[in-house]
Amino acid sequence: MPLSSTRHALAVALAALVLALVAALPVPASAQRADISSKRAQAEAARAEMARLGEELTPAIERYNQAVLELDQVEEDIAFNRRMIRITKDNLRTTQGELHRKLEQSYRVGEPDLLSSILGQESLSEVLAVSELFTRTQTQAGDLVQGLQADRRSLNERQGKLDRQEARAKELRAQREAERAAIEQGIAQQQSLAAGLEDEIAQLIAEEQARQERIRQQALAALAAQEAANQGGGGGGGDIALGGSADLGDAAAAVQAIELPPTDGSIGAQAVSVAMQFLGTPYVWGGESPSGFDCSGLTKYAYAQVGVGLSHFTGSQWNEGVRVPADQLLPGDLVFYRPDLGHMGMYIGGGQYIHAPQTGDVVKISSMSSRSDYQGAVRPY
Repeated sequence: MPLSSTRHALAVALAALVLALVAALPVPASAQRADISSKRAQAEAARAEMARLGEELTPAIERYNQAVLELDQVEEDIAFNRRMIRITKDNLRTTQGELHRKLEQSYRVGEPDLLSSILGQESLSEVLAVSELFTRTQTQAGDLVQGLQADRRSLNERQGKLDRQEARAKELRAQREAERAAIEQGIAQQQSLAAGLEDEIAQLIAEEQARQERIRQQALAALAAQEAANQGGGGGGGDIALGGSADLGDAAAAVQAIELPPTDGSIGAQAVSVAMQFLGTPYVWGGESPSGFDCSGLTKYAYAQVGVGLSHFTGSQWNEGVRVPADQLLPGDLVFYRPDLGHMGMYIGGGQYIHAPQTGDVVKISSMSSRSDYQGAVRPY
């Protein structure tokens, strides 16, 4: 091989070796931090977009809840109507049998003549008894006929109502499945935003859960201290401020204080105490249990624990209590957002409320001033 070619080959090999050695060198800490910071920023941006999409999904989720609620009621009505139709049919068979027997008896022995029967009696008391018997017999026959007609009308009406109810149930099942498909499609879109950022987003959610758990522990400690002070005659009874959190991306509000409800023993304050046990619990659409909540599921569950029944649908809860002016809110009042009442939470005092926001988030406390679509409040007890 010519000398020049050998030198060239050696130079190429040396360059490749240098590149390999450089690539094998540890990445500087500053570069690693920059990469981590970049990934976190991407995750925060993705989660913010997921929250926006979650907000768009809110109406579909509440329409799903509404369809489930109405379908449950319609199915109860269908079961009731089917039971009443069976009873009505049994009554019809009984009445028809009695009427048939009476007609058959009349045909065999003939109808007795009232005048002949009266003339055949020897005393006034016997005459009156025979007259009463004839009247009762005629009345019974008339009652049988009227009862038969009433049962037939009732059967026709109930059958017609049952047909309408079953048609409505079919519509509601179709609506429920359509909403479910739309929700699942929206959630899939949210999940696609997290592709490649799963670990970072999981870390953000874990941090929010830990923050809400700290709030819960601080709340329990503060309430215990307040109750001890009250029992010791130290007065108190006012709200206690704690360091809290706010909605994702609201950096200015992230340090604002969380104010606990007064321990006045009211039903509303009790419901707030229940709800605050679940700070940090994941949002689950359609959820109404400690494994996960949506907005109306959280308020339904919390109030159920203190003996107040609510429906799992914001539109129904809007009508399940007394309207409360904004300047008269008390802990436990249900607060509603969006013109379609698509989101809600529970007021805890100090201009703040606890709620389950959307997919990818957790049960948390937020400031009412962070939203501009407040619609009103209801006191459900």
